[in-house]
Amino acid sequence: MITNNIRIFLLSVMLTVTVTGLRAQTGGLSGDGQKMTFDLYLNRVGKQNLEYLANRLNVSVAEAEIIAAKVLPDPSLDFEGSKDTYTFGLSYSLELGKRYARVKLARSQAELEKLVLEQNFQDLRAQAAELFLDAILQRELLNVKENSYQYMVRLSQSDSLRYVSGEITENDARQSWLEAVGLLNEVYDQEAVYYSSLVELNKYMGTNADTLNIPLGNWDSLERDFTLASLLELGQTNRVELLAASKNIEVNSRAYKLTRAERRPDIGMSLSYERDWNGFLPQARYAIVGVSVPLSFSAINKGAVKSAKYRIDQAAIMQKNVELQIQAEVTQAWFVFEAEKKKVTQYRSGVLEESQKVLDAMVYKYKRGEATILDVLIAQRSYNEVQQNYLETMKGYMSALVTLERSCGIWDIHF
Repeated sequence: MITNNIRIFLLSVMLTVTVTGLRAQTGGLSGDGQKMTFDLYLNRVGKQNLEYLANRLNVSVAEAEIIAAKVLPDPSLDFEGSKDTYTFGLSYSLELGKRYARVKLARSQAELEKLVLEQNFQDLRAQAAELFLDAILQRELLNVKENSYQYMVRLSQSDSLRYVSGEITENDARQSWLEAVGLLNEVYDQEAVYYSSLVELNKYMGTNADTLNIPLGNWDSLERDFTLASLLELGQTNRVELLAASKNIEVNSRAYKLTRAERRPDIGMSLSYERDWNGFLPQARYAIVGVSVPLSFSAINKGAVKSAKYRIDQAAIMQKNVELQIQAEVTQAWFVFEAEKKKVTQYRSGVLEESQKVLDAMVYKYKRGEATILDVLIAQRSYNEVQQNYLETMKGYMSALVTLERSCGIWDIHF
């Protein structure tokens, strides 16, 4: 009996040593990284995210295309010579409105690329915010599991002493110890999930995973109230996708004008000088001016013009579709946000406190011999489940807020 008592007591002591070593190990890993606020994280994402930096080059390429569109046709220099004559000539192809149409189209395309880049940034910001919120969620879940584990360790140590004094059976003491071991394994698993989320934050910031950044922030005080009518109006005004759809109509209109301009024939202008001699001195000189006009029989085929015209009609329809899509996204996001807000209110109305009271009351009864260890374990697991559900509900509320503001084209999330 004494051997069993000592063994159970030593097992509970080993659990205490284990949790101390665990905190020393993970605390050192966390300490290597710097504390990072939400605003600082988004700032780094906007400046260092590699995918976004690559997309920014699309604007530079489009601006370079404007310069390329300004190019003029090169003149042609001709020279012919024979035994008695030689001819020196200069010719040039005169475009009729093509260069002007090219430059206009290139500028519209560059403006469209800027809008697309802004849309990419807003999508990136929303995705990055989701990852930051998930990292906070995993951190808070880790705290819940650690607190549950430490709570069960203390209960196991108390049960070991109670078993030594003969107040409870050996099976009850073993059961509390086994529950603590199981909770420790959950802590290990949750730590892996938490640090994996930190690695994902580093990836979005374009940094290596050798040093992890620890997210700071408390989302409990972040509350918003919206009306659906005002959000719908904001969505139709601020969404970059709608501006891009409107700019796409302009781009297709410019492309249509360029297509029509390219059907005009290029006027060829030439100037040549010819000398003819027979002997030492030249006998004749000629200055020749020429104009050439191509016979554009291919212009009879208007397939390219019709195709460009249909693209304008298509872009106009797509713009209307974007308007409907924005309206649907804002409405759906608002419904989800309102539902999540109600769930948060429900948890804050006393559910968390009640679950804590149930656990404390069950432990009190257990210590008085009025409840079994299984009753305590059930109460402990119910308390953990309520805590986890609350954290996941808060994460859902914040995610719904991010989605709602993204759908309206606004952003005022700071915590």
